[in-house]
Amino acid sequence: MRPRVVAVVLALAGTLLGAPVAVADPVPATSSALADPLTRARSLFGAHSFQASIELLDTYLRDHPRDARALVMRGDAKAELADDTGALRDYNAAIGIDPDYEYAYVTRCETRLDAGDATGALQDCDRAVSLDARDPQAYKDRADVEFTNGAYDTALADYDRAVALGQPGPWVLAARCDVERLLDKRDAAASDCTKALEIDPKNRRALWASGRLALGEGRYRDGIQALNAYIAQDPAGSTAGYYFRALAYNRIQSYKLALEDLQTYVQRAPDDPDGYRERAIARYGSGDKDGALADLDVALRGYRKGGDTDWAERVTAMRQAVQAGTPLPP
Repeated sequence: MRPRVVAVVLALAGTLLGAPVAVADPVPATSSALADPLTRARSLFGAHSFQASIELLDTYLRDHPRDARALVMRGDAKAELADDTGALRDYNAAIGIDPDYEYAYVTRCETRLDAGDATGALQDCDRAVSLDARDPQAYKDRADVEFTNGAYDTALADYDRAVALGQPGPWVLAARCDVERLLDKRDAAASDCTKALEIDPKNRRALWASGRLALGEGRYRDGIQALNAYIAQDPAGSTAGYYFRALAYNRIQSYKLALEDLQTYVQRAPDDPDGYRERAIARYGSGDKDGALADLDVALRGYRKGGDTDWAERVTAMRQAVQAGTPLPP
């Protein structure tokens, strides 16, 4: 899930005024304000008590079924609990009631992207921008969709707009760092990643982007350090992190550590030939010639099946080197 909570609290701060307004979260609510169910639901949401917020909104919506903002608030709480289907049902209902509710499109864009519907997500973010061209969250979310689609130039332009409109938080800076890395704008990427980690040294998006940037520049130990922190926060959600940390370990010839990471990666991504190729390097470096050949055979079949002739040729050359007992080609 993308970091939705702060944006949601800001957007929902205007709920009681009848429109989503990008204003700061109000001072702690008084007892009289907390008597209002929407204020209480928003307070629970801000405290990450998502299920309690949902239960309160369920009761409220039974008496107010056409309150679009309450529906979106409940949808956001469901999205935070990874109930994308339930969240989308609420967003759809809200938009059916209020077709010009800009924030509903913004948050549905995020959830559609999480659910794998990049086409629908882009349509929603485009609609949000058309309704409010000054909303930085709409640009940030559209950039996320474009990044996922590999449209890096347009993603960078939208991240730039989000920052210019006042959303320079660590996640956005880290995302911009990542797209700048992919566009080979390394100085700009380094600046954004540094700023992101200065704001929040534990931000996972920033640690990921910083680690990938370091690996791309051949700074393998720096990359390992960043990926260590990235993986430590969420080992179960760091499958790609294990692969790239193993790649870095292989490049500095720490084959035992690489092999440990690649065992994890191959178990989680058994159809990815890259994992077997890197594990072959670690095994060969550790003296396991037979294991290396077995992994290269699996990698070769995977590349041929995927039509990747370039890597098939390179793995064939690696296999010949292992059979001959000579160093692997670069």
